[in-house]
Amino acid sequence: MGEREDVTGTGRECKEEKEKVLKGEKQTRGELSHGMVYGVVHRTDNNHQREMVVYGWSADQLKEEMNYIKEVRATLEKVRKKMYGEYDEMKRKIQQLTNELKVTNAHQESLENHVRVQAAALDSFSEMNSSLTSASIDLQKTLVDVTLENTDIREQIRNLKHTHEQSMEKLREKQKQLETAQIENQLLKLKVESSQEANAEVMREMTRKLYSQYEEKMREEEQKHKAEKEVLLEETNRLLKAIEEANKKMQITETSIQEKDRRIGELDRLIERMEEERHQLQKQLELNEIQISGAKSETNSDSERSHHLEEVAASLRERIKHLDDMVHCQQKKVKHMVEEVMAHELFSTFSLRFFG
Repeated sequence: MGEREDVTGTGRECKEEKEKVLKGEKQTRGELSHGMVYGVVHRTDNNHQREMVVYGWSADQLKEEMNYIKEVRATLEKVRKKMYGEYDEMKRKIQQLTNELKVTNAHQESLENHVRVQAAALDSFSEMNSSLTSASIDLQKTLVDVTLENTDIREQIRNLKHTHEQSMEKLREKQKQLETAQIENQLLKLKVESSQEANAEVMREMTRKLYSQYEEKMREEEQKHKAEKEVLLEETNRLLKAIEEANKKMQITETSIQEKDRRIGELDRLIERMEEERHQLQKQLELNEIQISGAKSETNSDSERSHHLEEVAASLRERIKHLDDMVHCQQKKVKHMVEEVMAHELFSTFSLRFFG
């Protein structure tokens, strides 16, 4: 506005000079016949009082003054055109900067929306991390259940051993009874030999029957004991084999679960590092956007610096997008590994219950 007032003042001065020149020309046309030209000039003295002064010029002096005034007018006209041209250019630049500022504000709003979306994704990841912690606790409970089932199997083996010992004790008692029967049989034989000849045939027949009965009973007991022993051995072998298979599968499952837990821990640490890096990049991006806004708000800003800041901001956005993609991929891997661990857990539990 100050420059425009100066230009207006300059135009007013040019107009006054033009009026003075026209008056001088009229006076010159009226008085050139005498060789001298007289002019009256009104001015204000130091006491702010108006006074009238009369000047006289020759024809040559008047022509020189007229030429000088024309040159001054031409120079002032050029200055006026130049100042108005610079004012229009300045208005155009201000309008251009206003449009760029609107585009920058729209872009900043889109970036803020993107940041809100990323914040929602981070909240989702926190929920998934909590579910992973719950899954780890469930795995520990499963290991405790497997240990308890192994304890039940050991208790069954002890019961089988106790049953086997009882059967062996019964077998030893039967053997003792057989030995006693054999001794009694020998005594009967001696009695038969020492008995009368008339009763010898009867006694021998009775002895044979008694001996046959004892032998038949002994064979039955031996066969029964043998059958029970074979059944116990088969059951023991089956349980031992089932225990061995269950232990192998449990060891494989525990190793696999430990490896999966280790891998899940590594992925969690990797995701935390990527989140920290993304947080740092987000801070750098916000600082860069503030610098871009400050550079665009300045009228004499450096276009190269603004372009460099825009390139840095674009690079930061690309890195943030790449980190978001990597975090999403790692989250999928963690979810897949947790599903595998749960599948191993279910298979191990089913196998132990089936073979036990």
